[in-house]
Amino acid sequence: MPDQAIFPVEALLATPLRHNKLRLYRGFFLFFFLLICVTALSAKSWRVADFNDTISVHEDGSAVVHERITLAFVGEWHGIHRFIPVEYPGPQGTNYTLFLNVGGVTDGNGGKLKYESSTSNGFRDLKIYIPDAVNATRTVEIDYTVRNGMRFFEDHDEFYWNVTGNDWPVPIDHASALVSFPDSAAGSLRAQAFTGAYGSAERGASAEVRGSEVSFETNNPLPMRGGMTIDIFIPKGIIEEPGAFNRLIWFLGSNPIVFLPFWTLAVMFTLWWYKGRDPDPGLSVAPMYEPPAGMTPAEAGALLDDTIHPRDITSTLVDLAVRGFVKIEEVDDKGLVFHHKDYIFHLLKPRDQWDGLVPHERVMLENVFVGGEDTRLSSLKNRFYTAIPVIRQDIKSALKRKGMYLLDPDAANGYSIAGIVAIAAPFLMMQFLWNKPVFSSIGLLIGCGIVSAIVWWLFARQMSAKTVQGGRTRVAVLGFQEFMNRVDAERLKRMPPDTFEKYLPYAMALGVEHHWAQAFAGIIQNPPNWYVSPNGGVGFNPIFFSSSMHSMATDMHQAFVSAPRASSTGSGWSGGGGGGFSGGGFGGGGGSAF
Repeated sequence: MPDQAIFPVEALLATPLRHNKLRLYRGFFLFFFLLICVTALSAKSWRVADFNDTISVHEDGSAVVHERITLAFVGEWHGIHRFIPVEYPGPQGTNYTLFLNVGGVTDGNGGKLKYESSTSNGFRDLKIYIPDAVNATRTVEIDYTVRNGMRFFEDHDEFYWNVTGNDWPVPIDHASALVSFPDSAAGSLRAQAFTGAYGSAERGASAEVRGSEVSFETNNPLPMRGGMTIDIFIPKGIIEEPGAFNRLIWFLGSNPIVFLPFWTLAVMFTLWWYKGRDPDPGLSVAPMYEPPAGMTPAEAGALLDDTIHPRDITSTLVDLAVRGFVKIEEVDDKGLVFHHKDYIFHLLKPRDQWDGLVPHERVMLENVFVGGEDTRLSSLKNRFYTAIPVIRQDIKSALKRKGMYLLDPDAANGYSIAGIVAIAAPFLMMQFLWNKPVFSSIGLLIGCGIVSAIVWWLFARQMSAKTVQGGRTRVAVLGFQEFMNRVDAERLKRMPPDTFEKYLPYAMALGVEHHWAQAFAGIIQNPPNWYVSPNGGVGFNPIFFSSSMHSMATDMHQAFVSAPRASSTGSGWSGGGGGGFSGGGFGGGGGSAF
């Protein structure tokens, strides 16, 4: 019994000991695993043992660069990336491209190395494959030329060059550079060098001028992200400054967005020439004493502008009044303080007498008199707007049926939108596929964008192409417009008495109702029977009447297009020197290994 009582206590004491041993074993295992990982990682590394540039600057300002990079690899590697900046900020917010041409990549013995060249984020990326880069020291030699790496000032020139770049993720044990100039530069050069991280003014490198050559060498190893930048002062007259033509070529190559207006002109002119150009009607504009047969005022106005203006729609109701379908009554609603002008439309012909109406006229009457035979203009607010798209479409369809267009306005809009795609496509491809900073200069982008938009708009509004019949009809409309603008009183006296009101809707659609009314001053004495004014028509004057029609058309337009704010359908109405720092200058960049 005593033994049985002791056993459970011993078992309880032994259990935590077993758990402690398990924890200890797990801790040792984790420690050795981490040790193995750290050892494996530390066994794979690389660094730049030496970085040497030999640069020859020619009289035309171009430079030939020979880079010799010695790399020490620990572990297995396959090659390196050499990143060289080619895009820089230019003056006044523009872009400046360094035009760099790679001549070849070799090893230390002159053997060619395989490499891939691409441009990304403003850098030329040379992906260089290095065979047998396993626990070895290898040398990569890169030859390239730069056309525009010089800086020119009023009193001197300057070669400001970032030799190593400041984007190497490893130290650089030693860096040096030898820069040669034309013989005429001997004895007149001054030089300085800067080292350290980007922006550092540390002068941890020597600079020695020997005749027309300048040599540079670091005093100490460069840390990770540290580089060496050289700066050479050159008197004027040694290096030939680029002319205006070369500077223009460089500017255009650096800022391709400048070509946007010219490309827009080329695209839109081509579209207009092949799709939107009207054929020669074979007629010239001459005064016509009546509108083209079979053309309503709205159709005549739309054909003239290739678009449907609000006055084309409002003139339709006046034309229906002239033709006896509607009577228009102007009323003056007087309140205690203010008074309000309104119009009452009276339907004179029932629906069974609408056989002679074209579709857009029928839609007009149906939607004006939807509530009965008498309608106030004010009652059409927030209601008539749904008819506007139908009326517009009916007018366009009528012109198509009458054979006025080869390319009607709707199809022309499609071509104009396609033009936008064709205009934008190459610039978007340069930006996102070829990594050219097309949109980096905001000022140029805005300026060129505005000019291009104007060019596009000018062609887009002329994109509709008429048939020969359409062109001749348009000439006839222009001739009738010319007649209403220039008609003299003597001729009007010989015309029928109803000429003024008969053609008034056309004058309204063509925007010449004021001139048309002036011509009849003193000739017409009685108001039209389809219009009732508050004063009863006493002292009728065509000019005042024309002004009343214009005012009514304005009120009609506002009422027709007004829509409730919370409408879910929408209205469908479209309306018509000596300082410097490490990392400065051209060149630079960095690299990585893979």
